[in-house]
Amino acid sequence: MRTLILAALAALAAGCFGGLKDEAPAPHIYRVNAPALPQGAPLPVDLLVIVEGTAPGLDGTGIAGRWPGNRLDYLAGARWAEDVPTVVASALVESLEGTGRARSVQGDLGRFRATHTIVVEVRRFDADYTGGGLPVAEVALSVTIGRASDRRALAAFTVSASETATENRQSTVVAALDAAFAKATAELAERSFAAIAADPGKPG
Repeated sequence: MRTLILAALAALAAGCFGGLKDEAPAPHIYRVNAPALPQGAPLPVDLLVIVEGTAPGLDGTGIAGRWPGNRLDYLAGARWAEDVPTVVASALVESLEGTGRARSVQGDLGRFRATHTIVVEVRRFDADYTGGGLPVAEVALSVTIGRASDRRALAAFTVSASETATENRQSTVVAALDAAFAKATAELAERSFAAIAADPGKPG
């Protein structure tokens, strides 16, 4: 009898604790698309792109949303492929390289000497739900352009863009963030290359 009781208790314990091992569904993983930008006249410059910081709450892999009451939360069941600084930096490098306006473009781990550095801080990269209607994707990037040889800042500015999601769904919110990022990146590229072109100290 004692053996039967112990066996029943063991089976019950296995059933209880077995439920704790059930894993939640794997999250959907998204990347930030690198927007295709207009090409222009090439400059004899080598660019280093550094995304060195974010606003609080935007430095992880969560896809952030803002709700009334100044509440920051993250979309359930979704995340970026890497942390926000990494995915933004990768997309910026790819987009700037695609313009053909620089001799080379590399990220923070670049091994080659650069003539100019573009330093970016991510101020906003979130879906805004505070309006009560459809979420609005908000992207804001603080940008500083500098000469690598003497670390002289040539220009500093902020680019921002917004895009209303077509539906309140995970995939459409991400699509809206992509669209807002594309707008902000286009302005970043235009203003960055203009500042570099006007630099009297750039290579001839």
